[in-house]
Amino acid sequence: MSNYTFNNIVSTSPTNCNVGYNNSWLKVENNAGREIFSQASYITNLSDINISLSASNLSIGNVHIADHTTGLNADVVNVGIGSGALRVITQDLESTQDDVTIGDRNGNFADIYPSLSALKVYVTNPIVNVPYSYTLCETKTTGNPSFTPKQILIHNSANSDVNVDLTLTSGLSCSIPIGKSSTGNHIVSVNLAVSQVNNYNGCSINFFA
Repeated sequence: MSNYTFNNIVSTSPTNCNVGYNNSWLKVENNAGREIFSQASYITNLSDINISLSASNLSIGNVHIADHTTGLNADVVNVGIGSGALRVITQDLESTQDDVTIGDRNGNFADIYPSLSALKVYVTNPIVNVPYSYTLCETKTTGNPSFTPKQILIHNSANSDVNVDLTLTSGLSCSIPIGKSSTGNHIVSVNLAVSQVNNYNGCSINFFA
């Protein structure tokens, strides 16, 4: 058996009038010792061609999950023999490491009252039938208010008769008696502009402005 090598020669000449029509036959270079021609075919209906691929195992390398803005890629870590997973960065939510903020969807955040390490509360009409609205509230058991209040609310948690001695912004002084209560938490509310408290006598005072 002989082995032959064929190479197509695409050319318009020379024309062989004995083969084919419209010169659709191409001369094939060969070592068979005679002229051999092949006919060219052209695919015109590419939309009708369907190609399907299948494989028992398919491995695609160098695929990343990336952030479009920064170009940073997600990391994959080994979570077991032959297993991997996307790495999740954990956070330490201790107050010494991270800040946790309470806010609404409009970007308004709750304030912290530093001395008590607590959320700052803005009181509105704390006492029934009092026609005032307050945006400042401060509670003290010693010392003077940090602002000029419009109203004070005195709590007597001890079941005893005591006096709370005050100095008003007008310079006048007054002593307010706080009596006993069966509940052990007698409350007195007065509209006074207080500049300082001279003696709490175990009571706590809420200052409103």
